[in-house]
Amino acid sequence: MEPDEIAQNVFDRVRNYCENNSGDTPLECMVYHSPDQLSEFIDAYLTDEEDEAIQNSDQNFWESLKKEYEKLRKEWFSEELAYDLGHLIVESKANRIMQYDDLDSATKVRYLKAYEEVLHKFANAIKYALQNGEPLSSAELYKWFKRLAEATSSFNSDYRKEVKYVLDYYDMWDVDQQQVLSLLLDYIDRTIYNIENKYLPELEALTNNNS
Repeated sequence: MEPDEIAQNVFDRVRNYCENNSGDTPLECMVYHSPDQLSEFIDAYLTDEEDEAIQNSDQNFWESLKKEYEKLRKEWFSEELAYDLGHLIVESKANRIMQYDDLDSATKVRYLKAYEEVLHKFANAIKYALQNGEPLSSAELYKWFKRLAEATSSFNSDYRKEVKYVLDYYDMWDVDQQQVLSLLLDYIDRTIYNIENKYLPELEALTNNNS
């Protein structure tokens, strides 16, 4: 077996463990499974055939395996952080506004328009950072998420903790911040699209039907 094949298999098993069985959050679990610690935990994720291939390999084989595992893990962090920030926070907030029964349609429209306005500015800031090859810092990102929450009167302690928790991992040395921002931008663009083409038209239709 080739080192990249074994690395992919091992990483897939590590990911499944971290996402479904570890008892820690996926981010915490994946930190414990760093490439530097690969030799200490890899046996737990190997089949007999893979273990034999490693036992009979040379140092170049092992270094190639480790490098491939590191690449896969780095990609996972980018995708996971973007998902946590982009879907669980940005997208979900817009959807929760729509589903919140205690808000009347006029308030929902006001919140969504204010939210969308900040999202446009946030997207432009990300695009500018990507074009210049200088990723936004975690402190800068926190300010943007704060502005998003303030636009909908939801800047509370739970929200602050959620954002700070994810951004702590964004600051890790082996996270590709530009890739995180690029993927986050996709979630922001999709949220803007949903607000403009789904949520606001739906609320407008409800208002017309009730008038």
